[in-house]
Amino acid sequence: MATVAGQTSEAVPDVRLAESRHVHTPWTLATYTSLNAWKARAARIRRHILVVAGLYPLPEKNPLNARVFGRVERRGYSVEKVFFESLPGFLVCGNLYRPSGDGPHPGIACPHGHCRRGRLENDDTSFASIPGRCINLARQGHVVFSYDMAGYNDSSQIEHREFGGRREDLWGIGVLGLQLWNSIRVVDFLQSLPCVDPDRIGCTGASGGGTQTFLLAAVDGRVSVAAPVNMISAHMQGGCNCENQGHLRLDINNVEVAATQAPRPHIKV
Repeated sequence: MATVAGQTSEAVPDVRLAESRHVHTPWTLATYTSLNAWKARAARIRRHILVVAGLYPLPEKNPLNARVFGRVERRGYSVEKVFFESLPGFLVCGNLYRPSGDGPHPGIACPHGHCRRGRLENDDTSFASIPGRCINLARQGHVVFSYDMAGYNDSSQIEHREFGGRREDLWGIGVLGLQLWNSIRVVDFLQSLPCVDPDRIGCTGASGGGTQTFLLAAVDGRVSVAAPVNMISAHMQGGCNCENQGHLRLDINNVEVAATQAPRPHIKV
């Protein structure tokens, strides 16, 4: 009990004594009484993602200076090596899979997760085959760009799990924001290709690549359809700094983030 100005009132609980939330804390999903209420909430979530990622307002887009080279022809598709500058001097590296035949074709951004070999993972006991996924999509008529997480494979300019920290979080500097910006520039790269229909852009990835998929779809309306794998739930919000930028999930969760893409198609796998 507490006394205020001579009156007796109930003691206010000290919220600091409550259990701390973490990435495995189950969320109680919110309900919305109207479409307008959800639209306002979705706009706030999009802005919040960009703010904590250090991307609000969006940075100026420098020339990509893309290089596409080393073409290898296979039955029904081809593979090329690619790098471009998402920021001046910072390279995004990957492989471009193209279908045989004339375009324009739909384009698909394909971020990978925390598998040991990154975009080159080809193990049917864990992440299965990322090149196999890209080949399959290319043979179905899609132009697919499979690109590195920061710190993986050819994108070795920073350490994936050591970039940023608590001080940098205050400024929105971290690997999540860097990778989200890289993905936005991947959409720019795909749309710049004459063989790609700029109005038909998709994104798919698993694990950390699933997180990248629904974050990109939330903030970039050019993504027409998204298929994140394994990461949309009310009880697991991602286990790496690239999925958990400081302050990101103060009041939002993966289910809500994914829902902001509506009414564009969202395929949960």
